[in-house]
Parts: sequence; C-alpha cells; structure tokens
Amino acid sequence: MLTELRIKNLAILDHVELLLEPGLNVFTGETGAGKSMIVQAVQLLQGARASDDLVRTGAAAAEVEARFERLAAEVAALLAERDIAHDGELVVRRVVSREGRSRSYLNDQAVTMKSLGNIVQELLHLSGQHEYQTFLASENHLRILDEFAGLAGAVQEYRAGYQRWRQLQRQWQDLQQRRADLDNTRDFLQFQIQEIDRARLRPEEEEDLQREQERLRHAGKLWEATRQGYDLLYGDKQAVLTRLSDVRKSLELLARFDPAWVGRGETLQNLTLELEDLAFTLRDYLAQVEPNPARLEEIEQRLHLLQRLKKKYGPSLQDVLAAAARARQELVELDSLDDQEADLRQRLVDLERQVRGQAAALSERRQAAAPALAAAVEAEIHSLAMPRARFFVEFLERAPQFGAGSGTEPMPGPLGFDRVEFFLAPNPGEAPKPLSRIASGGELSRLVLGLKTILAAGAGISTNVFDEVDTGIGGRTATVVGQKLQRLARHTQIICITHLPQIACFAQAHFRVEKQVVGDRTVTIVQKLDESERLQELARMLGGAHISETTVAHARELLQAARQDGQGQSVPTFCGPDSARGLQIPK
Repeated sequence: MLTELRIKNLAILDHVELLLEPGLNVFTGETGAGKSMIVQAVQLLQGARASDDLVRTGAAAAEVEARFERLAAEVAALLAERDIAHDGELVVRRVVSREGRSRSYLNDQAVTMKSLGNIVQELLHLSGQHEYQTFLASENHLRILDEFAGLAGAVQEYRAGYQRWRQLQRQWQDLQQRRADLDNTRDFLQFQIQEIDRARLRPEEEEDLQREQERLRHAGKLWEATRQGYDLLYGDKQAVLTRLSDVRKSLELLARFDPAWVGRGETLQNLTLELEDLAFTLRDYLAQVEPNPARLEEIEQRLHLLQRLKKKYGPSLQDVLAAAARARQELVELDSLDDQEADLRQRLVDLERQVRGQAAALSERRQAAAPALAAAVEAEIHSLAMPRARFFVEFLERAPQFGAGSGTEPMPGPLGFDRVEFFLAPNPGEAPKPLSRIASGGELSRLVLGLKTILAAGAGISTNVFDEVDTGIGGRTATVVGQKLQRLARHTQIICITHLPQIACFAQAHFRVEKQVVGDRTVTIVQKLDESERLQELARMLGGAHISETTVAHARELLQAARQDGQGQSVPTFCGPDSARGLQIPK
C-alpha cells in the first residue's frame, strides 16, 4: 500500500507531501489545477521517460518519492533478487535533473530504471487512457481471460515447457545444419587427413633437413678441410701426433735424470689422446661430407613438400599436424551425430507431447472460463448504465506452427493454442464489434472499470490509480462508478482523479488540488480535506462558482448516502442546479 507520496519541483508542483489512506483516495480540483501532475509523478515512479521540461523553473532537479508498506511476498522476492534490504517497507525515489539525467533509488540504494519500473509496477497500477489502449489491444485479451480464470500458474508452467521445447528445437536445427555441413565436407576432411598422414611429419624435421641441406651444398669444401685436418693431425708422416711421439721420448729421458719432469709426460699423454680422438672424428666426418647429389635432391624435394603443407594448413609443421587432428575430431563428431540425433529427437518428441497436452488443458480451462467472464463483465456494465449491452469472448483460429519431428500436427504458440478477442455490442440490434472499434470513451471507461472490479479480488497489485475514470459519464452512472470504486477499494488501495461529486463522495480520503499565485510564482497546492472542507468541495463540484445552501445540502446528502452505501444501503443520484447534463446517461 502507498502510504506517503512526496513531489518536489515537478512542473508547477513546488513541494507536495501526501499521506494516503487505505481504501479510496480521491483528488479533485478545477481543470488545469495540476491534477495531471499527480499522474505524471506516478508514471515517473513506474520508469517512464523523463525530460528536463518537467523540472520546475529555477530548480536544479525534480524529485518524486513514495513509501510503500505491507509489501507482498512477490515484491519481497524481487527485492531479495537485487539484494535490497527492507523491513516490510520500501521507499522509491526518482530524481530528474535540469540536464535531463535521471537517477533511481530503492531504499536509498541506486538501481537501474528498469529495476525501478519492474518493482513499482508490481506495487502500483495506473489506469488511464494508455491502459485503455492496452485493453483495446486483442493481444492482451488472452492474458485478461487467464487472470480471471486463475491460470497464471498454469500459464507460467506451460511457458517454461514451451521455452524448453523451443530450445530443443533450436538444438535440433543446429544439429541438422551441422550434419549437412559435415556431410558436404567428409570427403575433403578425409583427403586432408590422408595427405598429412602420407607425409609422416615430425615437428623438428624441417630444421634437421635444412642443416643437412647446407652441408651437402658445401660438401666439397667441407671434405677438403676435413681431409687436411686429418692429415695434419694423423695421416701425414710429419703429422702432429707422430711428432708428439718424439716429444714423449724426450720427456721420458728428462724425467729419468730430473724428477721435476715426471708429471709432464702424463700431461702430454692426455693431450695426445684428445688429439687422436679429434683425428678419428675428422676421419669419420669425411664419409658424411662426401658430395651426394641424389641425397641433396631428395632433401630439396622433401623441404618443398613441407613448404606446400605449411602453406595449406598453417605457418608451422605443428599447425599442419593440428589441422589433421581437427579433421579427425570432426569426422568423429560426424560419426557420433547419429546417436545425438536419435537422443535429441526422442527428447523433442516427448517434450512436444507434454507441451501439446498442457496447451490443450489450458485451452479447455479457458473455454470453460470464457462464458463466466462474459457474464461477469455484462453484470458489471449493466449496472453502469449499459443495461442491454452484450460482451463476448471469442476464440480465434491461430496459424499452425510446425516443429521438428511433429509430422503434420500444429504446435501451440508461446501462450498455447488459443487466440482470444473481446467483442462488445453496446446497444440492442447492433452486431458485436471488437473493442478496438468502440468509439465511445465512456463505454470503454466503464468496461475497463468493470474488468478491474472483476479482477481486483485476485490481483496482487496493492495500489491502483484511476485517471479519467469518469470520461463520458455523469448522473446515475457516475454514482454507480463511485459505488464500484468503493467496493474495489475493499480489495486494493484506490487513488482516483475525478471531476464528478457522485464519485468523490465515496472516498475515505479526499484531496483538493488548487492552483495559487504565491508572490510572482504559480504553485499547485494539494490539501487533504477535513469534513467541512470536503463538504464545500463537493458543493463546488455540484454548483460550480455559485455555492448555495441547496448545493451544500445536496453535498451533505451525497456524503451521508455514500456512507450508507458503504453499509449496504442504496445511494441516490444528485445533480446541482448547473449540472443538468449530468443526468444524461450515455447511449
């Protein structure tokens, strides 16, 4: 329930603080006094777009703040999802700056505009010309029927199953597309694998071949240098190792007569062994560096093959080998698609059967509820000066939708098999017409009020705001509208902006909206009326500028009759001396 509403610097609303009551709260005042700004404030709380022209001249920002108490479990759950702490109360605040920037808060925690709108729309509902257009749109009629029939839970369960089916259907389509793609590339994948496998690649092969190629290209020079080194060390008669043998003999003679030379012979022996090892290595290398044109050509052909493979499959041999691994994996996946397809097809068929069953059950319950809704709406609008109007709930054929594995049976849509549209025949002898073709605003406003009354008991919205509910009505019909608002207020808090005293007299709390000039500025004052002030306001609404004792007496009688109606007694209809047209009942 909305307990407090504070508006600051919103157009001509300078600073307004309202303490609202449970039940029916009405706002009255002259045309242009600023009542529409109350609605504008509500729309801002619901997340409506804001512009800088809403900010009062001279102010830096406009601000709207509302306090809600006795939060429903659904609202508490939404707050918990957003980690917003509360103790059963919620303060909602919207600030619009002069530059057009907007900030939103829930219990002083900054939130996005979307979060603000989602939360407030669960707390507060605005019924005005915009909502009337919502009721006119046929795509909303099925939702209204479901709400009346108490099918919200069943529809939510069905939609969850339908979304799972849609997800499986997309997986099925992706699988079929993947199969088609892989079937088209199977031969190519096999060719790639065979080409790479035939090459028998090694990751380091290219470097090894390039080194061997370099040796073979310079084999003559390498052979000559190796042979010369070998001869100098070992092969020639005057080779180093031969001369070292003579040196060893000299050292042995020195060591025989001078002990200081004993260890020198061992050093020479070690050096001789190393030089011998080097000589033998050179000898062995000679066989490797002999010119071999056939081997050089073989290496060059192999390197050419490696370059071609790298150009096709990647910049390195590792990339080429990885390409072969990927091709093998794709072939494995293709081979496994049969099992995947069989499993997915069975799951899809089972879920389709479940979704069709749920849709059929929903359709059956909707068909059963439709006459009851039509009868209930007719009862409401008959009491609202449309005594012979007829209301119809028509089920329209929907276009078939076919799903994978469904054969020729049509699949239901996101809301089931049904498409519903409301028809109205306001007067006898007229053919029923879709609501979208209703020309009378009065007829539409009464129909919306009737629907709201019917749906109120099961609705979760704690506060309903009615703007222009009195469009096109007056006299006896206005009294009946007031009675219905009073009864609706037993289930939900009502905030109603009205020009008719026959409605205002039923309020539990009455607020007057008045434009005044304070200094050189125009401001709108919103005042909660006490009993005497309320009597004077009703008299003004009955008699206009001239308030006589008669109009005051009529106003007093309206109040007394409204209180009696609240206790189950009837209410007479009164019109002031300047309100003769209020007796006319719209046709």
